[in-house]
Amino acid sequence: MLTEGEEQLIDAFILLPLARKTLAWDKKAIEASAIKFKEPYIRAIENMLARLSHDLYSIKRETGRQQMKFYKRSDLDYTVFVRGWRFERRYHPSIAADWVKERVTNYLLNS
Repeated sequence: MLTEGEEQLIDAFILLPLARKTLAWDKKAIEASAIKFKEPYIRAIENMLARLSHDLYSIKRETGRQQMKFYKRSDLDYTVFVRGWRFERRYHPSIAADWVKERVTNYLLNS
């Protein structure tokens, strides 16, 4: 029922905020650590956070343009309305973690 593009848009809408939380947590951990040269790592994370925020803005704008409605029940459990149809989206934590890890890796490699 959903197109591949709609599936990817839904996944990104739900899981990109988790990637942002993860990077923000990692930044705090690095700032509090005893690493000698923190600045390069912090700068890299800040760059990734800026690109991720831009992507999230674009995704939210596109979901609005397509009139998708999201109702959050928990971090990994949503009801989504697309073209008048109702879809349930539940992610297993390990699947979500793999998606976030892959996305963060892509941001890091393409910085």
